[in-house]
Amino acid sequence: MENRSVRIWVVIAVLVLMAGSFAAGTGLGNTSVYGLAAQVAQWMPGLYDHEVDSDLPSANDLRPLATFWEVRDKVMRNYVYPVEDPRKLTYGAIRGMLASLEDPYSRFLSPEEFADFSKEVEGSFVGIGVWLEQEKAEDGRPARTIIMSIIPEGPASQVDMHPGDQILAVDGKPIQGMTLQAVVSLMKGPTNTPVTLVLKREGRANGFEVTMTRTRIDAPNVETQVLDGDIGYLWLRTFNKQAEREARQGLEKLLAQNIKGLVFDLSMDGGGLLEQAISVSSLFFQEGPVVYVKERGGQPQAYNALGTAVVPADLPLVVLVDQGTASASEITSGALQDRGRAKIIGTRTFGKSKVQTVIKLNDNSALVLSTAVYLTPKMRDVGAPWPEDETKRGLHPDITLPSPDFAAGVKYQEWHKGNIQKAADYLRGQLTAAATPAAG
Repeated sequence: MENRSVRIWVVIAVLVLMAGSFAAGTGLGNTSVYGLAAQVAQWMPGLYDHEVDSDLPSANDLRPLATFWEVRDKVMRNYVYPVEDPRKLTYGAIRGMLASLEDPYSRFLSPEEFADFSKEVEGSFVGIGVWLEQEKAEDGRPARTIIMSIIPEGPASQVDMHPGDQILAVDGKPIQGMTLQAVVSLMKGPTNTPVTLVLKREGRANGFEVTMTRTRIDAPNVETQVLDGDIGYLWLRTFNKQAEREARQGLEKLLAQNIKGLVFDLSMDGGGLLEQAISVSSLFFQEGPVVYVKERGGQPQAYNALGTAVVPADLPLVVLVDQGTASASEITSGALQDRGRAKIIGTRTFGKSKVQTVIKLNDNSALVLSTAVYLTPKMRDVGAPWPEDETKRGLHPDITLPSPDFAAGVKYQEWHKGNIQKAADYLRGQLTAAATPAAG
């Protein structure tokens, strides 16, 4: 069997940006796909090459593919219009095969789509600045396409669009039944060109239109400030390739100002690279498990902290989350919560725990395939339904804040600012209580 060089990423919960497809929770692979990730994450920026046996069928295994080739030949020979690009037939068949898995996270990327993916992992893209999720019907076909989270500096943040909104149409074209990638393709376009979406929102009887202009989004990935009472604040937007470096710089800046507590904000953080989730978590832990990854039929494998902590173990810490906190950001939040390092404040998180492997194929296309699930240090699956309410998934906050009532006109930015203050107030209260002498 021929050996082929492939490039592998391990992905947690694939999400989509308007510029193209963006993977949430990408990490590293080795001969067992996962084993070396924690060790080499310090120097490998999310990918490396290795040799694997290509699982191509031998001549004796081709019979199950005979029907496919027979249909393809009939189409090529007899379809009323000549098929000018045979790749469309092959790519369409691959997408259909993956759709039959009834898994919203397993999918196929054309060479163009994979090129967009690769650029966006670097942290810059052209688009409107949202993350999408697509629900699947019982037969595996695309159902609703939902706005999962919105980048604050993007065009979408300037119009009446909120997480949870359903997309009905793009530039007048209904998207019902379209794959997520097809929806993204409709939204893509050059910088400074308009795009109009028809949205549906819970609490509104009718759909409504929003129009915005595509732009290049180079939003800061880390935002820091010192709040009243010497409370440090750091907001990490995504776990891209720069996440650990930028978060470390932000934390060191805050610590140099002698902060007394820290609000670590992962609101609207839709995820990113798995190795970055491990590295960022390692800023708070010197040792011990950050996350476990469980492959099919295997035992959970621990990914441990890297011994690179910069935040003192006795610094009071809270993590702010919301329903846009997904995937890699849930790994870090779950580790901090399970290991008792921080209280989680906010709403429940999104609840994505499937792990995908992204494999670059010979024609520069790529296969995204769910291959495992990740578990928190206490072996919790954040994608599993809550025992007390099977309609809900995600991390359960230690301190729950009210969800925003977008139907009543609440703006996310205002709601988020209020949550920051509530998290800081909680820390100030804890510091005051700790400084008050005990009675008696």
